Amino acid sequence: MKLTEDLSKLWLKGRGLPVPEGLPADGPEEVEKIARKLGSRVVVKALVAAGRRGKAGAVQLANDPSSARAAAERIFGSNVAGRNIERVYVEHAVDIAEELYLSFAFGTISPQVVVSRLGGVDIEETAASNPAAIITCEIDPQRGLAAWQAADLWDRAGVQGALVPKLAALTVELYRAFRDADALMLEVNPLAVTTGLELSIVGAMMEIDENALFRHAEWERMALEDAGPGGRPLNERERDVKIADKRYPGGAIRYTELDGNIGLLVSGGGAGLLQHDLMLAAGGRPANHSDTSPSPTPEKPAAILEAIFSNPNARGLLIGYNYLQLAPCDLVIQALLLAMERCKVDPRRFPIVIRLFGPNEAEARRLVSRIPGIRYLPNGASLADGIGEIVAAVNRLPQGTPA
Repeated sequence: MKLTEDLSKLWLKGRGLPVPEGLPADGPEEVEKIARKLGSRVVVKALVAAGRRGKAGAVQLANDPSSARAAAERIFGSNVAGRNIERVYVEHAVDIAEELYLSFAFGTISPQVVVSRLGGVDIEETAASNPAAIITCEIDPQRGLAAWQAADLWDRAGVQGALVPKLAALTVELYRAFRDADALMLEVNPLAVTTGLELSIVGAMMEIDENALFRHAEWERMALEDAGPGGRPLNERERDVKIADKRYPGGAIRYTELDGNIGLLVSGGGAGLLQHDLMLAAGGRPANHSDTSPSPTPEKPAAILEAIFSNPNARGLLIGYNYLQLAPCDLVIQALLLAMERCKVDPRRFPIVIRLFGPNEAEARRLVSRIPGIRYLPNGASLADGIGEIVAAVNRLPQGTPA
């Protein structure tokens, strides 16, 4: 999940790093008040977890409080990366002499640091047209990043003089902030060199590992609000699945809604993606992507099934598990029956196809045999067979059949 700039900078500022003074605002009037409080030129930025805001006109400089309010009025209600802007960040404007670039992420095996002397809004173009200006180094996860390594990076990037030790020290501290946040990515762009030759973290974006949120209670609420694909807000069904994932014991469950009409309860990352692709190849349209791990109770898989049944676009369901998942088949079917009862689903009008083999399969088949309309595939049927069955069943539904 990506943090918005105010949260990223709050984390960095709390560690004593050079972050300009700033505050979030919910409306133009509040922007004007904050600008007056800061008492100088300010920058008004759209609060959205996406890059290239400057290119989209969502970062604007203001010389006084009234100009800040006017800038906010232009930004509020605009759209950046598919998101309507409802909040902004008002920050003291830094007198920038030079824009550098610094980021941390994960390479093939280890964390890596990337630096460039050519930072700013055109960093992507720089990476494409002048790759020699981008300096990358792997970081030993046990030893961390040493000051001499950071100094060597900036020296190779073309920085000279008294800035090198300053940059080296800041780079080491930013790596520690990256590590302690359980981050997957930390990007500082621009890392500004001021006219007074000081360093300032003018632009910051951080993406953190959602599985580590139990160590970061301050970000947990955001995980239920802004962790959808592409940074979009979660819808009600996706949020309910996230809540169920935390509430009930067992392996993780995930549910991401798509624009199709066939729900998928699948297990195993590779098998799930394969069934998604097989469905597209067969002319079907997935209504969601899901991933499930074995759980001791039916409540977790039932949460995904309830989300599928509640989706107004869904017209059918495929339960497709790989053999290697070894989930107790009867528990999955108990989850299905529980969700069907709660959502009042009639499989004679809402086709359900099951491709599920393994432990307790006989009991699972016995439970399903009492429900007319469910198609439980014979042992040995392939993943592709399950896809073919559900796509054909949904295609046979009369036009206008309620989802």
